[in-house]
Amino acid sequence: MGRGEIHRFAIFLALLLSAHAYGAGSLSGTVFHSNGSTIADAPVRAVDPATGTDVRTRSLADGRYSFADLPAGNYVLSVTMPCCEFIPYESEPVSVAPTGNSEFDIHMAPGNIFVEGDDPAAINAEILDRQVVPDQPTPRLSSGRPDLSGVWLVSQDPYPEKPKAKPWAEKLATERTESWFVGHPMLRCLPGSPPVPGASSFMTKFVHKPDLLVILLEDPPGFRQVFLDGRQIPQNLEPTWTGYSIGRWERDTLVIETTGYNDRGWTADAYPRTQQFRMEERYSRPDFGHLRLQVTFEDPGVFNEPWVQNMTWDLAPQEELMEYVCENNKWAEESTAHQ
Repeated sequence: MGRGEIHRFAIFLALLLSAHAYGAGSLSGTVFHSNGSTIADAPVRAVDPATGTDVRTRSLADGRYSFADLPAGNYVLSVTMPCCEFIPYESEPVSVAPTGNSEFDIHMAPGNIFVEGDDPAAINAEILDRQVVPDQPTPRLSSGRPDLSGVWLVSQDPYPEKPKAKPWAEKLATERTESWFVGHPMLRCLPGSPPVPGASSFMTKFVHKPDLLVILLEDPPGFRQVFLDGRQIPQNLEPTWTGYSIGRWERDTLVIETTGYNDRGWTADAYPRTQQFRMEERYSRPDFGHLRLQVTFEDPGVFNEPWVQNMTWDLAPQEELMEYVCENNKWAEESTAHQ
């Protein structure tokens, strides 16, 4: 055995002995609905803040979830279901011993769905179930770049990071959430949160040309334009609800930069924003039926560091957008506009 082989063997042995000394356990349980039934396909995340260990899984058809070979520690479990049937869940630290299995059940509290069948996630699931998606490669433009055109079912990040917001902004976001978003701009027929205002858990349509991407919405203002013709963001922009967007390609990923927002909008449906707000979107289409999006929010007036979310949207080729008119609420009390 040569000197290099002896060195590699010594490292392997040290790691093996270390793993044996500290051991690894497992953690499992069941995700329950508030009515006592179990929840399938719930995105369960376990994080040990002391070590940074971060593991993720989804519950099975019977609601069971499990993590194997977890380093011993204290794990915070979280579940964020698609809007809006359940309140996001976060546990107190759960201890995982060096050996054996820890059992911990998760009980989800009901959200703000008051009308039977009015849950966007359930509607999305029903829409997705009736789609027939061709088994084809990623479509491409004449330039050879991926063509992002299509009607897409907008979903949320299943494992969202908590933003590192400034204390005043976190306090305001908590108050808005606890009051069921009283004063949200959408309640006054104004645009919702980016990147697809008002379309969270619903649909959006991309019309993609080599020099322009048009994003159509079933909500005010009805569209976004992303300029792909090489222009720069103009100086001294007049602040608007959806900002000014330009895009560029990094290989097969479309990178969109947006700035020029006003300070009246809400971010992620609860956080305030200032005119320093900027957004970067990174879109890729790995196959015919899926669109991957990484979106980064930056707002030095609200967040201490950029806030990143990751989503995968499903193609809905059998669907089309419908006309959406918002009139009845636009004369709501002015006092709610800036809450």
